[in-house]
Amino acid sequence: MTTVALPERPFAAGWSLSRAAFEGSRRWLLRHAVSLALLSPLLAMIAVVHRASSRTYPTYVDDSGVYLADAWAALYQGALSPYTYTYDHPPGGWLQIALWAALTDGFNRYDSALDLGAEVMLIAKVAASALVYAFGRRLGFSRLGAMFATVLFGLCPLGILYGRWMFLDNIMIVWLLAAFVLAYAPSRTIGAATGATLAFAMATLTKETALIMLPAFGWALAQNLDRRNRQQVLTVSIFCGVLLLAMFPLLALYKGELFARPGRTSLLGTAWWQLAGRPSLGWVLDVGSGAHALLARWLADDPYLLIAGLVAVPLTVLVPRLRPATLALLLGWLVLPRGGYVPFMYVVVLLPFSALLFTGAIVALSGNRKLVDAGILRVRTKWVTRAVRGSNAFLLGVLLLALTAQVWINPLRDITREHDEQPLRQAVGWLAVHVPRDKVLVVHDAIWTDLVHRHGFSPQPIMVYKLDTDPQVLRSLRRIDYLVVPDWYYTRGDQAAYPTLLRAREHAVEEASFGTGEDAVHIYRVSAYWRP
Repeated sequence: MTTVALPERPFAAGWSLSRAAFEGSRRWLLRHAVSLALLSPLLAMIAVVHRASSRTYPTYVDDSGVYLADAWAALYQGALSPYTYTYDHPPGGWLQIALWAALTDGFNRYDSALDLGAEVMLIAKVAASALVYAFGRRLGFSRLGAMFATVLFGLCPLGILYGRWMFLDNIMIVWLLAAFVLAYAPSRTIGAATGATLAFAMATLTKETALIMLPAFGWALAQNLDRRNRQQVLTVSIFCGVLLLAMFPLLALYKGELFARPGRTSLLGTAWWQLAGRPSLGWVLDVGSGAHALLARWLADDPYLLIAGLVAVPLTVLVPRLRPATLALLLGWLVLPRGGYVPFMYVVVLLPFSALLFTGAIVALSGNRKLVDAGILRVRTKWVTRAVRGSNAFLLGVLLLALTAQVWINPLRDITREHDEQPLRQAVGWLAVHVPRDKVLVVHDAIWTDLVHRHGFSPQPIMVYKLDTDPQVLRSLRRIDYLVVPDWYYTRGDQAAYPTLLRAREHAVEEASFGTGEDAVHIYRVSAYWRP
């Protein structure tokens, strides 16, 4: 008797894959149910604090406006920038913003594009906080230890302040933390290592600052390799990471902008300018240097977490599991005293590693076997282990949390209280009512997207940052009708950077005024008889 094979049911393979995915998700949820139950309210609290009064505080900065304008241009113009793209940053960061805006109709859901930026920053903050918890667990922390690190990172006033600004660094740190979490994956598979290198490549394509952490990331990846598949893991993961990272120079090569040429923007020319052409901040210990002023600014906003991370380094360097993270923090700090240019938002890179190392030092001293049994601390922490074991360790954690709350309560209260409406936001409302759409405006970068997308000004307003730096703008500039920038551009700004703005101001009269102090915005109408 002949047996006839019955045809496979339609979509049987698809159903099998779906069932396997469902079973895998169910097992993952059951395995991490306790962590999810503990972490969910913590992330909700971080989100509430981060979001409270974010519409009015802190003040607008130009970088946020530039990145949102680039995202708008990518979505609506199919370009990497509304101006000449100069390769000052890889485009991965604002392309992610553009993707989110496309999926959620982001530019049309808010009155201001900066509100969309605040939404993206909220998502990034919650994701980074969750990854700090996961990183802590991969390092060997208990759930309470990982939660403590998450609180330090998520509720640090310095992190709340810089995390609200629409900076590429805040998106980059999500990918960077994901890279470390995957590098420490207990499965030690090719897939985990490949995911780690791809995440690191995405961090670099979001903000090139991530490359500083490459030695620490490489160490973390090597530390977790399995001898049985080491060669295959390294070959596949490094190849995939380099392939993704190569997209940036390949873009420049395709456009004929890889090598520096007179009168033409280029990737290598911009990279050289970033490394050696920008003005140095000087030696950090020189009281009159820009580096010293930058550090003083960070410490004035909140010194505790930054100092705590550095204090923990002498201990964490003795713990093998914590050494890659320790190297990451040290590499981050070594950028400051090198004497080059350091952007003021660079502190974002230091915060998660500071929180993890400070917590790691406490966890190691409490006798956590995953951290101290294989290291030099195995014998030297026996007396400490007896002193803080069990309930005493719990009480120590409660004491540290209470101390943290006491130190941070006043800064957080100031950050989350209601502040006055931003002068630039008020200026946008006035322009929409009183200025014809065909007038040529020079505006602060933060309001450019609102004036173009929401209010339809055409010709498009000119970002003050691009007025004297983009040759294409200078070649096409025939007149300026209105100036809309904060007062500090005329007083303490780099006067040599804005010569056209300052000349136009000499031939302008005030039409409206909003706010007080250096952040006040005076709208000036430029005389029709003056031409650039």
